[in-house]
Amino acid sequence: MYGLDINFLNDRPEYKKDIPKPASSGPSLKDTRPIIIGTAVAIAINGLIAGGWLYLNDLNSQLQGNLDKLNRELDILGGKVKDLKAIKEKTKKFQAEAKALATVFDQIKSWSALLGELGTLVPNGLIITSIEQKEAKVSAPPPAKKSAKKDEKQDISKAPKPTATILLSGTSDSYGNINDFQLLLENSPFFQEKTKLISTVRKPNPTRLKLRESNLILAPEIPELLPIIEYKIETNLSPLGVSELLPELESKGSIGLVERVKILKEKGIL
Repeated sequence: MYGLDINFLNDRPEYKKDIPKPASSGPSLKDTRPIIIGTAVAIAINGLIAGGWLYLNDLNSQLQGNLDKLNRELDILGGKVKDLKAIKEKTKKFQAEAKALATVFDQIKSWSALLGELGTLVPNGLIITSIEQKEAKVSAPPPAKKSAKKDEKQDISKAPKPTATILLSGTSDSYGNINDFQLLLENSPFFQEKTKLISTVRKPNPTRLKLRESNLILAPEIPELLPIIEYKIETNLSPLGVSELLPELESKGSIGLVERVKILKEKGIL
């Protein structure tokens, strides 16, 4: 037969023992500190994000305002730059016109100085009876020759600027005076070296001597004067400008022209 062994002591209150509760691995609902800390951290992070966004937005507004201000200033400066460019272009134009006018003025030949120079060059016994000026003919430059090599630069010498031709006519009592006059012209700074003698013709002296009535009995025969030599000399004016002949012009009395050229040189135009 089977026996039934039942222990009823556990059901009695005085024999009932406390049963240990299993240890909890997670946080307790009764402890709210982690929730509060997490909430505070989240609020702080959101506050930092919101503050950073506000700061960046304000900084962006300031930068945009500065950019707009700089754009306005740039527009103003752009207008001033255009005005300056226009002024520079006008200045260049005026300077070019002034330089061209000064260049023309520098090429003016003072005939008072030229006549004074001729007066100092004429030897005794030689007379100038006629001075004729022929303007220079400006011819077109010859076409440039094509070089065999593309990189080879062609050396083209600048031809001297043509000047007016002066034809001097007169009489002399000897050939020696004519030769001396020609050499003096070649050495003068007012004329070029290519002075040439065009012609010489020996002729009777057209001058006739006359005696007073009181001397007719004493000298009935009037002697004839020696024959004269008519000459023609061709020369050219010097290509030197007024600014290069200041001492010579000043010595010949062209004070006004010299002073004007000095003023142009002081202003940097010449």
